[in-house]
Amino acid sequence: MVSSTQGARRDFAALDQMGGELRSLGLSTMELRVLDLVRIGKTTKEIAARLCIPERTVELHIRHGLRRLRARSAEELLSLIAGCH
Repeated sequence: MVSSTQGARRDFAALDQMGGELRSLGLSTMELRVLDLVRIGKTTKEIAARLCIPERTVELHIRHGLRRLRARSAEELLSLIAGCH
């Protein structure tokens, strides 16, 4: 089983790989973490548990990502995020 510390290290490593492209759009570190977990297929509930935040906050971060990346759907958002890796 992976400890939460190991999971967090892996999350931060994935953020480093995203580079400045998404950061330049004004996404916060937490928004990037949430979007990266969405990218790897985690559900809202799983993301909330992993980051110790409410599910509604996860949904808010996803909406911010949609708006800032000018994506019209979750699928388009995932495609844009994947293109930054």
